[in-house]
Amino acid sequence: MSLEHNLDQYLTYMFRLISGLILLIPMASLGQVYEDYLGAGQNIGVTVSSSPFASPDTSLHSISGTTMIPDLAGASRFLAQATLGANYEQIEYVQNIGIEAWLEEQFAIPHSSFMERYDEIYAATQNIISNDSHSNQYTSFTFYDFIFNDPDFLRQKVAFALSQIFVVSKNSLLSGENDALMTFHDILYQNAFGNYRDILEKVSYSAAMTKYLSHFQNKRGDVISNTLPDENYAREIMQLFSIGLVKLNLDGTPILDSEGNIIPTYDIENVAELSKVFTGLGVQIKEDGTENDYFFENNFNHRFPTMMFDDYHSIGSKNIFDDIIIPEGQNGDTDISQALDAIFNHPNVGPFIGMRLIQHFVKSNPSPAYIKRVAMVFNNNGQGVRGDLKSVIQAVLLDPEARNCEWIDHPENGKLIQPIERFTSLFKAFDISSPSDTLWLNDNEDYGSKLKQSFLNAISVFNFFSPFYAEDQIIAPQNLRSPEFEILDGISSIEYLNEIEDALKYKPFSNRTAANSTGTYLTSNDNDIPELDFTDEIAIYNNSGIEELLDRLDILICRGQLTQGTKDIITNTVNENILNVNDYDDYDMMYDMLYYIFLSPDYIIQK
Repeated sequence: MSLEHNLDQYLTYMFRLISGLILLIPMASLGQVYEDYLGAGQNIGVTVSSSPFASPDTSLHSISGTTMIPDLAGASRFLAQATLGANYEQIEYVQNIGIEAWLEEQFAIPHSSFMERYDEIYAATQNIISNDSHSNQYTSFTFYDFIFNDPDFLRQKVAFALSQIFVVSKNSLLSGENDALMTFHDILYQNAFGNYRDILEKVSYSAAMTKYLSHFQNKRGDVISNTLPDENYAREIMQLFSIGLVKLNLDGTPILDSEGNIIPTYDIENVAELSKVFTGLGVQIKEDGTENDYFFENNFNHRFPTMMFDDYHSIGSKNIFDDIIIPEGQNGDTDISQALDAIFNHPNVGPFIGMRLIQHFVKSNPSPAYIKRVAMVFNNNGQGVRGDLKSVIQAVLLDPEARNCEWIDHPENGKLIQPIERFTSLFKAFDISSPSDTLWLNDNEDYGSKLKQSFLNAISVFNFFSPFYAEDQIIAPQNLRSPEFEILDGISSIEYLNEIEDALKYKPFSNRTAANSTGTYLTSNDNDIPELDFTDEIAIYNNSGIEELLDRLDILICRGQLTQGTKDIITNTVNENILNVNDYDDYDMMYDMLYYIFLSPDYIIQK
């Protein structure tokens, strides 16, 4: 498995990798050949006529690229955007039924519950160990159990994206508060196809968010004691969860004043006023099942939202925006409802949230026209409903800028695949399993701390990386953004090379299904090592050779976007190893080919 037999090619390959990772710009190489047809999304410039007796819309919609059947590369590219990983059979399925039919199937799958799954997993751990403490790793077990076993691939991807907009984290006072964390993720997961206004409200009352951003037991101001309400949540719900810092046009570009300056969406006075709205929230249910107590803090039931205690709520009027005043004398729940309505209906929300979703699903730098099209759907789903996430997700994924092949090699196209998604795409592609049929992955322990991303473990409310981050030498001067590159540095890039190699050549991850020596803590089980299934791939290699295998891996892993130059490097290196490395078997060949692909800029920059 050594690369020393082909060092010149290895150095060339690594140079391309490092260049691709740092610059996020296409490299000079042989272009990928696409045999386009209308079903691949290439409907630009097509003229369609219809019967004069047809309705006015018929001629416009009688042919649409997105309603046709994609080729395998198109299906793989779509699933890379819409899921956290897919196997070859799922790619073929999308090719057979089409993208829109797949979306409708996904929308129709009933949601489950992270909290209920967590309970099941926690109960299973108690059959192995005697310690009943709720370890942080159990939330990771639950997240990956859904990914490995459940068919609602799109809902999981949407929830994962929303968890990086509405951020709560184990890296805080919520460490060990797994009921709060799982209940919170259920809000995002179960409402992934619902309305954004509902998410705003549920998040605002949730035990996790009220504790994370400190509006739990937030008391009204007191002139005598010179105290004011905590402003943390009031600031972040505007800055991060809804409207952002500057006023936006519908296409996401800043609105400028007469002197060409950006216009803030709010000021410190608005934050102070809004903070009064989020006062009076306290415990609804104690851990022992008894009812509310505003001052009760420890051992309360985090599965229930907080509730309003009007005696501790600010009762005066609140000028939350320049033209929106919440009147005095109302109860606290009414104040919150009106404030959330005002925030939700702010014209910034469509382009602000639309931009974030596009960045998570499709690309880091969508065109203003793309943002505008998505924002228009957020504002009105076609039936007069604002904030319909199902329609917004469809708009993001079916947009010409997401589907048309002509965008693949556009110099501003693409996004760096997040660390979590690099590993889930590997595990899903090859149907990961274990001898016990249990897969308990602690992602922070296995690779998250090294790659700076693990489930619900962001370093702050600003997420693992900022949506506005731009690498300063190449990207920022072009007025572009490269969000995920904020957590790619000299350490995490090298750690990725090591971790993906370990996942392929040693074991995918440490399956924590065994007890430690004292029986009090779960640890890695060497008798229950996860396995990746390469049966189909090795059969293709044995029957048809390296080129046919590489073509399959190109579709399965790389969305059909491996350049011929990269294919040549991989083929030549593997052939050299076959000739010169002792005991180099079919599995060694598979591990190496996948390792090279997962290191290549062709893979790691999703286009």
